[in-house]
Amino acid sequence: MEGEGAGPVAESGWPLTVLEDPAKCSSVSRVDSVAEFRDFVRHGRHSEGEMCILTEGISKLQLTNSIPETLSEVLSQRKKLSAVEALLKTIEQGEDPWTGELFWWPPGETRREEVLGEDLRSKLLRYRPFVETCYAAELRSSRRGPHPRSCEQTDTLTSLDVKDLVTSHGSVPLWDRGHGFLGSSGAGIGLHVDQAWWSNIAKNFYGYKLVALWAPGSNVLETCGGELFRKPLCHRHLSALDRCCAVALLRPGDVACFTGGLPHTTLVVGSELNLTFYESFVNWNCDNLALLLSGLQRPIDQAWWQNNMSPEFAQTVLDDILRVVDAGGKLEEFQERFVSFLRSRPIAAARLAGKVRPSGEAPMKRRCLRS
Repeated sequence: MEGEGAGPVAESGWPLTVLEDPAKCSSVSRVDSVAEFRDFVRHGRHSEGEMCILTEGISKLQLTNSIPETLSEVLSQRKKLSAVEALLKTIEQGEDPWTGELFWWPPGETRREEVLGEDLRSKLLRYRPFVETCYAAELRSSRRGPHPRSCEQTDTLTSLDVKDLVTSHGSVPLWDRGHGFLGSSGAGIGLHVDQAWWSNIAKNFYGYKLVALWAPGSNVLETCGGELFRKPLCHRHLSALDRCCAVALLRPGDVACFTGGLPHTTLVVGSELNLTFYESFVNWNCDNLALLLSGLQRPIDQAWWQNNMSPEFAQTVLDDILRVVDAGGKLEEFQERFVSFLRSRPIAAARLAGKVRPSGEAPMKRRCLRS
């Protein structure tokens, strides 16, 4: 791997033979066209491990000023701060204390530990004396309120999302505005599948991040589930990376799209802090819908890296999809295929039988750990 990002990648411990493998790179499309990226988001198949990256997508999609100004100012400073100090400095300048999870890894360990506390600030203060790598996940407002664009009730910290830009060209069955993740080199989310097997948008505002995905049918969760692929990599991790189906380096400003319904892991690399905001959605592709529905039928109360949503939350996912597809009006051919496939699935039958949540009722809050 040459050019920008070569240094951070070399320091990651991930083998160049994996990162430069033509078969793995062929599953990743790096595009310059907003229209091409939007088409992949709205219609593309993601369920086999495909990934699309819009180079400089943050600026091309006019998302530069969509994150909290105080956070952007802190991360833009030349002074090098830890993830904890950067978040504390940001939170202390605002009225909203924010909430989120804080994870860390004991030296030599690949399984994370969680920092406990009443709110994000208390967790950060509790962890402040320690120097081990940490990762702040699912960063969001402590209060739900109307979004400045759509007026929907949300706890997202962003003022403009890919959702707003994609749905302006037509409806999408389901979209969750999502949350932010901040960490330093050696942090990330261990190997997992999302609680909902939907598609993700990764908006990489600052820093570098490696992403790897595994194909359907892989048993990698059985051998490495929940583990972070950080150096020094053991034989199991090297073997697992050798078997992944797609791998990519997200550079500052990139916007990527890939499924959360297949095993995947991320790792922050380089000297800069990494800030990525994620959104989650279901598009009009029937293969992606099939993956989502199969995921909803998994057992619950499993380990975090392969757990399912609760039945109540799963019903809200179906309800929101059904409300969009039953909204009325003339359907295009690709929408008719989607609706027909959905109606043929037994898992959706009960919701189609008139049990969908009334449109005036607020959806239950969903939070699915992303990357």
